[in-house]
Amino acid sequence: MLLRHAELKFDVHCYYEGDNPRYRVYVDNDLITERTFIWRTDQCIEETVIIEAPIGTHKLRVENVDPNLGTFTVDNIKLDGIEPAGNTIFEIA
Repeated sequence: MLLRHAELKFDVHCYYEGDNPRYRVYVDNDLITERTFIWRTDQCIEETVIIEAPIGTHKLRVENVDPNLGTFTVDNIKLDGIEPAGNTIFEIA
């Protein structure tokens, strides 16, 4: 199976009050990282994850670990600097 090294960037924003919520980043069903959102609710952060994935179609998923603490949104997804055709679906060629 041919794998390709790629850089996936996206913005994460969280609306919350009180304790800092956590989120997990998945590509397909593979857990890439788990983080705690420590920034103010009016801030957005840019995540950068390096993946090694087979050629083909893949899906980015951000899972809220603490849904009772806040709500996450993901925007501006780019794979190697290029926006994918689908919002969270991207193609590695």
